[in-house]
Amino acid sequence: MSARHASRLGACLLAAVSLAAAGCGALPPEAPLAYAKKLDAATGGISTACGEAYRVQAFPNARTARDLHKLELAVSSDVSKLAGVFHRNRKWIYQGDTIAEISSDAVSMLHDCGLHGAAEQLKKATTAS
Repeated sequence: MSARHASRLGACLLAAVSLAAAGCGALPPEAPLAYAKKLDAATGGISTACGEAYRVQAFPNARTARDLHKLELAVSSDVSKLAGVFHRNRKWIYQGDTIAEISSDAVSMLHDCGLHGAAEQLKKATTAS
């Protein structure tokens, strides 16, 4: 292989790697990785809290109200994360839905599972101004 041919091959490989690297990451309007991670944590926390709320309410006892209150407090940080991403860009796409749609679904989910305070917190934080 000639030096000239090797130089061209090297340049082509470098260009291919550069193009591949430029293609990595979220494409607009997808949420950037850092925000996608926040969304993953927030939606996972909300889902877990709702699952626990359903469990608490399925077997009511003297501690049910206190346990639901604890869940409301715990999910508050997840609601804040979701609201923060919403305010950054509600039109971003995450797993096929806009952040606005995810927020609306989360409000409904929180109401459905009995975490009304968290639902109202998220609704208030994500109401279009």
